[in-house]
Amino acid sequence: MEDCQMFTDVHSKEILSTMNTLRKANKLCDVVLRVEKQCFPAHRIVLAASSDYFNAMFTNGMKENNTLVIDLHEIPANVMEVLLDFVYTETVEVSVENVQELLPAACLLQLTGVKNACCRFLERQLDASNCLGIKVFAENHCCQSLLHAAERYALRHFNSVIDHEEFKIMNFEEVESLVSSEDLQVKSEETVYQGVITWVKSDEPTRLHCLPRLLAHVRLPLLSVNFITDILDSEILIRTSHACRDLVDEAKRYHLRPDLRDKMCGPKTTPRAGTDSILVVLGGFGSHQNLVDTVESFCSKTDTWTKLPNLTRKRRYVSAASVANKLYVVGGYDGQSRLSLVEKLDFTQEKLQWETVTAMHQRRGLAGICVYKDQLYVCGGFDGYSRHSSLERFNPVTEQWTMLSAMATGREGAGLVAANDLIYCIGGYDGTNLLSSAECYDPQLDQWSNILPMSTQRSGAGVAVLNNMIYVCGGYDGTDHLSSVECYNTKTNYWTTVSNMQVPRCYVGACVFQGKLMVTAGYDGKTLLDTCEVYDPAQGTWKNMAKSMTISRCDAGVTVIRPV
Repeated sequence: MEDCQMFTDVHSKEILSTMNTLRKANKLCDVVLRVEKQCFPAHRIVLAASSDYFNAMFTNGMKENNTLVIDLHEIPANVMEVLLDFVYTETVEVSVENVQELLPAACLLQLTGVKNACCRFLERQLDASNCLGIKVFAENHCCQSLLHAAERYALRHFNSVIDHEEFKIMNFEEVESLVSSEDLQVKSEETVYQGVITWVKSDEPTRLHCLPRLLAHVRLPLLSVNFITDILDSEILIRTSHACRDLVDEAKRYHLRPDLRDKMCGPKTTPRAGTDSILVVLGGFGSHQNLVDTVESFCSKTDTWTKLPNLTRKRRYVSAASVANKLYVVGGYDGQSRLSLVEKLDFTQEKLQWETVTAMHQRRGLAGICVYKDQLYVCGGFDGYSRHSSLERFNPVTEQWTMLSAMATGREGAGLVAANDLIYCIGGYDGTNLLSSAECYDPQLDQWSNILPMSTQRSGAGVAVLNNMIYVCGGYDGTDHLSSVECYNTKTNYWTTVSNMQVPRCYVGACVFQGKLMVTAGYDGKTLLDTCEVYDPAQGTWKNMAKSMTISRCDAGVTVIRPV
């Protein structure tokens, strides 16, 4: 008979349980911890094994190594009992009543398990009234995960945070850190302005001098003309400050002189990365070669995917875009024919449901779509017989389509984007060749012209504009499904190559989400994808978004909407 080793997972627990019984009976104990004149017998070996603090005390030749009674300061007696129970039982009960004393004591004695339990408890307690106080508490005790959680909560719920006393008693540096953050999640800059004014007026005599510096962090040009003229112009604190008036005049100039906006381009005229935004993925081609009618959305505020109302029919090759509070889905293929169908989802309505609006002049699958000056532009696509070169424009107010000048080349699967008052159509398939060429449309002249071609021919690439740079991501070159990415500088009119995506993606959607370039879904040559990758231009790196979609798909419509 062969020997075999037998293992049990209860031995260590039985040892600790027995030692805890001995501790409470004050048997075999070799040290006494004295806290607030109350004595707690214990075993050095257990304390040293559980805490780096006690380990150092008992093994590094310190006088406590041979001292029977050790006085501990700054720890309440009731907290010491809880900590010793954890050392001997591996369990700790954290409550609202004890957490503010328990966490500092756990940090002092380097009981990581108790510290982590306290941090998890406080994370669950976060709300608009206490997140700023918990942030300071975490910072004081070097609890980085709790600190970051409290910061994230304050940034995501800023509109509620500013109504509470904790915000009103913050110091200037803390307020400035909040209102200047790129990750501040607000529906509009009106909320940031209200926060600044609320804080200043909470102690006006001592804080008034801070107003110009804080107001400079509010992206005033992004406020509506009515808000600027009705609210800012009537605020006495602004009217009596030359520096504040200069900031307001700059915002007015942005609205009054659209011809100067390109020169004013910068952080103040760019929505924050954290501005409330919803990534929407519509329709597409799913598993088992099924067409998809599912619409799912990712909310930047909640970090969750949720379902929106299904499309009225299953279809792939769809295009999507948003204007103000309305989401539009255009064209596609329903398994029988290419569509001219156009539908909208109005986020101002209490009950979300798809409504049919005026159809396009032509049927289009895999058409390019973009928004320019609050109107939809749709270009190219396949009607089942030919690849279109035509361009048409939709006015959401009149719900009418207008035919515009056509491109030189018919293109299916091309990307269409607006940048610097021009519209670019890039790549695609003309029915014979996959294309590296690109064309540029001037809406003022209603005229197309050629630009430099990409280095790689691509159809089904994801195309988006970030910081006036056009990124073309992935696609298919006739042989390979691509992970490569090219970038077009609209100022210099040159293409460059940037870092590859982590996986190849064809028939992929691209957009700008929270200030970064994002690619969503697609096909890697073997598998339909449910993942999203995010590109940070400052770092030049791609990384996966933590949460994937519920459905793997390609050929989907992808867009971002910012409900206001």
